[in-house]
Amino acid sequence: MTNTIVLVSSPIELEALNIKNLHDAKIFSFNIQTHRALEKIQIAHEIGETYLSKADKLKIFDLTVSYYDWYNKKEISNDFEFEGINLLSLLDTAELHQHLINCLFDFLLIKRIIEKEDPKEIIATTRFSDIIKSLIGGKTISIKIRELSSTNYLPWDRIQIKFNIGHHPISFYLSRSAYLKIKSTLEAVICGTLNLWYDLDSKEKSVMLLEFNPSTYKDLLSQLDKTDKNIVLINRRRPAIWNLDSIKTLSNSKCKILNTNKTLDKTTKNEIKSATNKYLKKLEQLADNQILSNLFLCEGYSFWSAIRDVLISTYRNRISEYISFLLLMRKFFEKTNVSSIISLNVIGETEKIVLAVNKNRATSIMVEHGFANYTQDLQRYDVLSNYPLLQDKVAVWGEIQQKYLLEQRKFDPNRILIVGSPRHDVFFKRKTKKIGKTQKIILLTIVPITKITGQADTNTYIKFDVFVRELCSMIKRIDKVKLIVKLHPGQAEHNAMIIDLLKNIDSQIPVYHLTSIMDLIESCDIMININPESCDTSTVIMEGLIMGKPIITAFLDDKYHEIEFVKDNATISISDRKNLEKILRDVLFDNNTRQLLKKNTESHLQKYLANQGTSSKNLADILNSA
Repeated sequence: MTNTIVLVSSPIELEALNIKNLHDAKIFSFNIQTHRALEKIQIAHEIGETYLSKADKLKIFDLTVSYYDWYNKKEISNDFEFEGINLLSLLDTAELHQHLINCLFDFLLIKRIIEKEDPKEIIATTRFSDIIKSLIGGKTISIKIRELSSTNYLPWDRIQIKFNIGHHPISFYLSRSAYLKIKSTLEAVICGTLNLWYDLDSKEKSVMLLEFNPSTYKDLLSQLDKTDKNIVLINRRRPAIWNLDSIKTLSNSKCKILNTNKTLDKTTKNEIKSATNKYLKKLEQLADNQILSNLFLCEGYSFWSAIRDVLISTYRNRISEYISFLLLMRKFFEKTNVSSIISLNVIGETEKIVLAVNKNRATSIMVEHGFANYTQDLQRYDVLSNYPLLQDKVAVWGEIQQKYLLEQRKFDPNRILIVGSPRHDVFFKRKTKKIGKTQKIILLTIVPITKITGQADTNTYIKFDVFVRELCSMIKRIDKVKLIVKLHPGQAEHNAMIIDLLKNIDSQIPVYHLTSIMDLIESCDIMININPESCDTSTVIMEGLIMGKPIITAFLDDKYHEIEFVKDNATISISDRKNLEKILRDVLFDNNTRQLLKKNTESHLQKYLANQGTSSKNLADILNSA
């Protein structure tokens, strides 16, 4: 039994908790930032996450996924139906996932600490107050909650703006509302000037592309230009005209952008206002709904109070957006002859609304855009590729994915299209280009640590830092070799930590965030990919393989799954630093090693990726025949 435990979830809590004067208490850190802050001021503490077992972490992930459709409870869904669509169902599932898994991780961790320590007193800030009160129930445990104002939000409530100055990555955040205002203004000026808006009165058959980056899918737009269909681009999250290349691509194609900010008539505006007020009132009632307290359970304890405020606040801020876009899509489908809807996922807000309004009138196809290579023991994670959520067709990269969907997910064969990867056609056109240089370049690509699977913890970050430091030290010992680093382009908090780590190791290491990955791969002699979790294969690995680069893949969770590129030895896969320097030197300088990797790569690509260099044409032909 421990008399007093202190739960610390953030460095900013240290002062509020008066941490330096809690001499007789057992202190628990809940993340890497808090652990490091406590170490810095030399406060003895326990790394809290060690109290969670592997089984606990799997439970957290599975529970998170099980609540994806929480809104389908009949007593709730009836109150939030608009135009035959449940408004609560429209929240981005990836955002919901992140919110749920973060809360469940903390919830089960606090439960395990209380079970093991059996404390008489718990000290924490308001960040954990709802969780603690839910867990202790009628137990005679004293709770001391220190007041601390904090703001919680879902990922897309803040938008990260990223760019490089030289080889130094710079980023800052904008609120969702500020970002959307800037996006709307930018689109109004450029699309109006260049005649890029879609004409709603067009009667020709149309193909809808949802949230596509024109620069990334330049070949696909070029092939669609040759069809007899109109091409309509709907981008609500990211401007379709975000750089000069995307503007040029759209200007040179017949693809047009749907104006999602188009001024609505007075009747529609009044309808939106009336409906918004109606559902805002229902949201307030939802917050204290006992049904949800009984629904959101973890090991018999309710965690609804821990997720409620952020969830209700998010719906409150977005409900008007949902209603406005639903009405715009209703008008669009009434006036436009849509033959196909092409998306990259089925879980985003844009995708959910369009597919819901479509009501299966037009064929929808989700085009695989990431390196997905699941096995039977990784099946629980394929929800991250939307597989169990798909209702219509999927365009996969090749036979390996087709086989998985047929055997593990029992897909109807007619729902699977073997297309290849349209976004990677351009990679095949550049993979044989040679660059003469005296210095060898190692490209380090990094998958950031996230909580998306519920497996990462403080020790994951510690292991990552040790690995990167030793890798950089090894590379420094090799003559005439230069290291460059490419960060993952996503909105990950770990990226900022990686930048700080690399600055601390060597401030002269070039670090790129948005620079073309194709240009960086082309410039390198070998690629090293660091992936904290072997269940999450990185797309950059496939891109390196296509461009014929020798690759070392480092999985930091000490587990190899029977994924195809590992089985085919298309890369050299490692899980620790043992023999890493020898492996590095062999891949850099030993011709036999490089030739063997090349042979294995070519064999793997033939199995995994169909229609190499021609997948955009393949997909365009399918859409043209619809």
